[in-house]
Amino acid sequence: MLRDEYISVLRTRLKENEIPNADGMIEFYEEMIADRMEDGMSEEEAVAAMEDIDHVVAQAKLDRPLPALMLDKVKESREKANERSKGGLWIALAIVGFPVWFPLTIAFLAVVFSLYISLWAIVISIYAVEFAFGISAVACFFGGFAVIFGQIPFAAAVAMWGCALLLAGLCLLLWKPILLATKGMIEIIKWVFRKIKSAFV
Repeated sequence: MLRDEYISVLRTRLKENEIPNADGMIEFYEEMIADRMEDGMSEEEAVAAMEDIDHVVAQAKLDRPLPALMLDKVKESREKANERSKGGLWIALAIVGFPVWFPLTIAFLAVVFSLYISLWAIVISIYAVEFAFGISAVACFFGGFAVIFGQIPFAAAVAMWGCALLLAGLCLLLWKPILLATKGMIEIIKWVFRKIKSAFV
């Protein structure tokens, strides 16, 4: 397959599947082929080394919202029924089965949304702990100055300043691990939802 043919088929498939930013993807793959040709590959070798078009489209579909993928699956099911001259039966079953499939669909989306919120809640909780350490360090530091007004004994002020240093140290010490944990959680969230979406691709 030559470059123009590969790009043409890819463009058609991306447009058919309503992939967002299809033009950007086309430019990316055109540049990739051009780079491989500049490295010494022939046009046929450069195209042969590219990802299979079906795989590219399937991966691009995973970037679409889950409801859009579910609608695509419904459209595909209806088109297959029409091809087999069973379009009327498909519509009848969809209407009769509405009390079953509609609540199940809502429940599925609710579970997915809850999972999404729960995973992000973990990330927010991690930052809440870090924020609490920082605020507590500042509060202890300034709270220790109450000794000037005779509101607390000097020993208590020293203890508060010590706590402020400890909490500030924990805040600084945990910052990098928290960033790494956040990146890890974001990757896990992406992986989980790509797995869920892959069931509809």
